[in-house]
This record gives sequence, structure tokens and C-alpha cells, in this order.
Amino acid sequence: MSDEHEGLEVVEFSDVEELRNWLTTAGTAHPGVWVRLRRASSSVPSITFRDLLVEGIAHGWSESTRHGCDDDSYLQKFTPRRSRGTASQRNLGIARELDSQGRLTEEGRRALDL
Repeated sequence: MSDEHEGLEVVEFSDVEELRNWLTTAGTAHPGVWVRLRRASSSVPSITFRDLLVEGIAHGWSESTRHGCDDDSYLQKFTPRRSRGTASQRNLGIARELDSQGRLTEEGRRALDL
């Protein structure tokens, strides 16, 4: 697989801590990326879609399009959240839970207009 897909860098995270670190450092400089997620049957360590969703909300990022990659993985488009007021009830609920845990960052709060 190439390091780019549809003009965006492809990245992969083996655990949530690695994703969180990326979002707080390198993530601030990206227009968006494709995150390679491993299927549940894979033996390769990987974050889950849920991990990506929750950490994305916490840091003001949003997941969107999914593309198949191979039998072991798929690519999930992941970009900074652009518009305010368009979050689903599910995402707002996650944001409220993150906020109550002290995990919602200022970027996440701004992106959701909270």
C-alpha cells in the first residue's frame, strides 16, 4: 500500500495512546488523513473504529468515508471537523461524556460549539 490515498497521507496507530499523541502533536498540522484500521480478525495491533470516533470527537476531528483496502484492513477518512452544529446526537452524547471525564479538549469543544 502506498503512503497516500486520494491525496491524503495514510497513517496507522497500534493503540489509542499513539493516536492521542498524534492528535495533540502532528495532527494539528494536517488537513486530514486516511487511517488504516485492522479488521477484528487481524493479528496486527490496531485501534478500533470506536477508538478513532471517540478520540476524534475529543480533539475536534471527524471520521467519514470508508474504503476497503485488503482482507486485513480498511481505510477510514479522518479530518478536522469543519462545520459547527452538524454533530449527530450520538457524537454529542460522546462529547458530553468526554467532557464529564475531563477528556474533551478545547479543539473538540470549539469544533462542536460547546
